[in-house]
Amino acid sequence: MKRRNARRCSGLALVGLLALALALAPPAARGQPPGPRPQPPAAQPQLVVPGGGTELFRAIFDAAKVRPVQGYELQLLLKDLAFEPGPDFKPGHDLIVVVLGDPQPRQANDPLWWARQVVRNGGAALIASDDRCELYTSGNRNMARPVGNFNGDTVRANGQNPNDTHRRNNDCPYAVPVAPDERPGADPGGRVWGVFRGLTRVATNQPTYINITQFQNEYQHPLARLPRSSFSPTGFGFRTPPTFAVGGDGAPDGGKPGYSFLAVADSSVFINQMLLEPGTDNRKLAFRTVEYLRGPGGERTRCVFFENGRLVERFDGLQSAFSPPLPPVPPDAMPNLGPLFGKNQDKLITLLDAKADELQERDALHKAMVGPPGSEREERAAARWVERTLAVAAVAVVFFLLRKLWGGRHPQDAPPPPNAGAGAASTGPPGVFDRRQKELARRNNLYEPVTAVVREFFASAGAPAAPGPRLPALEISRAVRKPESLRLALRDLWRLAYGPPMPLTAQRWYELEPYFERLKRAHADGKWKFEPAA
Repeated sequence: MKRRNARRCSGLALVGLLALALALAPPAARGQPPGPRPQPPAAQPQLVVPGGGTELFRAIFDAAKVRPVQGYELQLLLKDLAFEPGPDFKPGHDLIVVVLGDPQPRQANDPLWWARQVVRNGGAALIASDDRCELYTSGNRNMARPVGNFNGDTVRANGQNPNDTHRRNNDCPYAVPVAPDERPGADPGGRVWGVFRGLTRVATNQPTYINITQFQNEYQHPLARLPRSSFSPTGFGFRTPPTFAVGGDGAPDGGKPGYSFLAVADSSVFINQMLLEPGTDNRKLAFRTVEYLRGPGGERTRCVFFENGRLVERFDGLQSAFSPPLPPVPPDAMPNLGPLFGKNQDKLITLLDAKADELQERDALHKAMVGPPGSEREERAAARWVERTLAVAAVAVVFFLLRKLWGGRHPQDAPPPPNAGAGAASTGPPGVFDRRQKELARRNNLYEPVTAVVREFFASAGAPAAPGPRLPALEISRAVRKPESLRLALRDLWRLAYGPPMPLTAQRWYELEPYFERLKRAHADGKWKFEPAA
């Protein structure tokens, strides 16, 4: 990502960030014990939050009850999103994908792929970058032709015009909102128009611009442009003001809101320094963006957040970083009881200690509860305590036995073991196979019937006669959008069928069975098959 020039936009942003964090910090205790005042704790080292970071933007998501998706959750979501969505299986409608900065992947996940898949399934996505990259719509499955791109060239504006740049800085042109009436046939009531509406002081920082060949799918409308005085790195101006932001709303589907999409040609509008820059509308834009991505009813509560190609798994980092530790309490400090008892605390504590010693010497508590030592009342009280102890022990033993008995029973809500295709065992007395299946179900281990079902399917699909633990060669049709995901799912089931034996609980099979059914449908549709033997 190219160098930032944020420090020229403001020298007060970091000071404002520290002041905001300290203002939100919880107050320390005010009461002081009598006597010598405890020494204040040593000064904590000053925390520095980088001006180019996104802690404040993520804190807005955290305040809106949107939690970050963790790395281990991506693998589960990846399998769901890789398959073709159907009318009754459409994962991702409750997800938000945020791609800030360089969109090239730094890990195994492609941020732009996640944005397209989630938008396709009715979720929300934000892409904010000034690096050159091609843009594809969610409906372009083969990615044969992009709908446009982030140009990647830095755009500047004439700093002599105060309405075009922030603080007359050529590198910080303002984004100019585009009205719906400038787009013939545009729906003026669409939610996406409310993101930039009325915000005339959204300061950018060395932005680029978006080229769109044809407005379609989620790239429906230009939402903002750069000033008319903008010019390219070569010094030449533009015939028409360059496009800065593009977005679109999807139609509701099955009672769920349609997708929400926003593409912005500069990620700096959401960094810490620009959100705290005085005289700008960047903070309003950040709040509007989060509200827009959450949906009309705030139904989206999970966010896959990529920053420069890396997954961010924490949204509360700013809050925890600026929470100062409470001052330590001196070990000899007394609690302050207020103006009425404060000056008599020492005398009050001495009196209470003397009364406690007197009660202990007279054994007052024992005599009041069970009677004097050796008396008939004490003997009856001791007998009652023994009876109660035995009753509690008996109840504990009965509870333990009932728990063992209940734990040995097969749970009623577990799915039944799969039918392996045989009505009875080929050898042995009648009913042996049925009793074996019931025994496996009682032990919550469905390995044998499941492997029989999976092996039977692979055999019918043309698997080799003597298969080993290694998956044979496959032929995958070009119609499959994610062949590697399909190959990974086949490899997992192949290991289950022909790999080393492993425990397989009923709950685990309940999770794997939908993928198994989709693999069977994909084979029936001719999307994959085993390569014939040479």
